[in-house]
Amino acid sequence: MGISLILNPVFSQSIQISAIKFEPVPFDKIPVAKINSNNNEYEIGADFSIDYGDEPVIKRANDSNLAKNMTLNKQDKGLSLELECDSNDICGTSLAPSSVTIYLVNSSITYDQIVNDSVSNLELGYNDCGTGSIKNCANSDFSIPTNVPVQNYSIVLDMSFDEAQWIFINPVNISN
Repeated sequence: MGISLILNPVFSQSIQISAIKFEPVPFDKIPVAKINSNNNEYEIGADFSIDYGDEPVIKRANDSNLAKNMTLNKQDKGLSLELECDSNDICGTSLAPSSVTIYLVNSSITYDQIVNDSVSNLELGYNDCGTGSIKNCANSDFSIPTNVPVQNYSIVLDMSFDEAQWIFINPVNISN
């Protein structure tokens, strides 16, 4: 008793499915982040918009809004983050926000290292968005630990979604 296999040329053709690349959220649709301290308010534009769809697409802003001379004091108990949204921004739940993280990295760390999550960092704040909007999730208080050395860092705001991410990076001086 033998088994014979008959191949139909129509069904034996190879099928190639290409990964779909989705465009990240355009920078003019990403709200401005505001860091408030007791003495100042700093506005920061997004540096990276990333879409992780079938194939990751990373876009870097050509001219993100940097807050010049940002200084945060370790004694300041009034540090907060909020998003400044307008009618052009994507601030609702349409992107299924998952979390917002605020952290410091050494000032010598490159943007590429930050985007690739290949650096150690000091987390200053974290919010799990649950079912809330990104605006509500981002609005949070944070503080600088007293044991952090006084020096220059980069502050990073990482706003993550199911299939996307916005990263804001700004130089900051931590003072006593």
